[in-house]
Amino acid sequence: MEKEKQQQYIYYEEDEIDLYELWLTLKRRKKIIFGITGLFTVIAIVLCFILPPTYKTETTLMPLGGKSTGGLSSLLSSLPISVPIPTGSESGITVEAVLKSRILRERVIKDLNLLPKLFPDKWDPEKKQWILEGEEDTPPTILDGAEVLDKLISVSTDKKTGVITLSVEFKKDPKLAYDIANAILKEADTILNEKSFSLARKYRMYIEKQLKIAREKLQKMEEIYKQFMEGKIREVPLIFGNDDFEKLKEGLQSLRNEKINEEKLEKLKREVESLQKKLKSLGQKKRNSYYVSLPEYQLNLQKLQAQMSIAQELFKTLVKEYEMAKAQEMKEQISFQVIDPPYVPDPKKPYKPKKKLIVAVAVVSGLFLGIFAAFFREWLDNVKKRQEEHI
Repeated sequence: MEKEKQQQYIYYEEDEIDLYELWLTLKRRKKIIFGITGLFTVIAIVLCFILPPTYKTETTLMPLGGKSTGGLSSLLSSLPISVPIPTGSESGITVEAVLKSRILRERVIKDLNLLPKLFPDKWDPEKKQWILEGEEDTPPTILDGAEVLDKLISVSTDKKTGVITLSVEFKKDPKLAYDIANAILKEADTILNEKSFSLARKYRMYIEKQLKIAREKLQKMEEIYKQFMEGKIREVPLIFGNDDFEKLKEGLQSLRNEKINEEKLEKLKREVESLQKKLKSLGQKKRNSYYVSLPEYQLNLQKLQAQMSIAQELFKTLVKEYEMAKAQEMKEQISFQVIDPPYVPDPKKPYKPKKKLIVAVAVVSGLFLGIFAAFFREWLDNVKKRQEEHI
């Protein structure tokens, strides 16, 4: 037991001696430590004055139809028609993709004439022309500007709430950062309306055209019915033909090829085919010997009633579909709602450089590097001494 205690005491003593030697080493090499730390600090201070100030503005927006748009969802669900509402993830991805798109950055550059400000070293503000150093040197293109602007824009989406945060950074000019953010929101809204609104509008216009035709046929059928009941006509003509329904189905197929809601088109197509079958059965009844033997008046009355039923059903179907198409078109005109608008950054409070953080990191980095250099110098001197003693 006494031997073990003596060994433990020796180990503790050796540890204390090692720590003390480390302290002595740091004390002997304090000039190296303070010198490197001071050098790093001076460099950091110089950088704080040399680096140009960078200003940052932020804005948050919510894609309509997302998880947080309960008011819109409840409003649309209360309508007497069914309006499909996109999920939050789908809408968010669409808006975020547009905000990150190259076409949006190009439009912003054109709107604000940003190329001279994105490449200030190559622009002569007095002569208002590009500075070309040689014959092979060319002025920056709008694609070059889009690449530079991409580095100044940051877009992120909160997966829980679906809220999108857009931030814009720009050097020396806080007002321009604000202008860029506003231009991005404006162009994003325009692009989204162009892409989604065009399909919704095309579908609404097609249904509107077919509804006009159906209304004219229904009015014509009502006029024929009136004349027939008054005895002005005896033979009821066929107002609807198989070609009418075939053209309607061909139009629906062409809309499907343009990636308009396939489920909606398929439902309308089934309703049209149901009415087409009724029309075909009407023609079969006319050729049937039983109906031929009926009095002419009763046969024409049945034909008139069947066509009236087809005209009314088609008109009701198209009216319902037209109301849905109008609601969808109106809903897709607005793709997102701005929650927090962009702001003009305070010129006295730039986002970068963060001077206190730069100095603090420089001091800590210089201190660690100085300690490492001190131990390295101590080790190097010890190696030299051992070599001299060995010689």
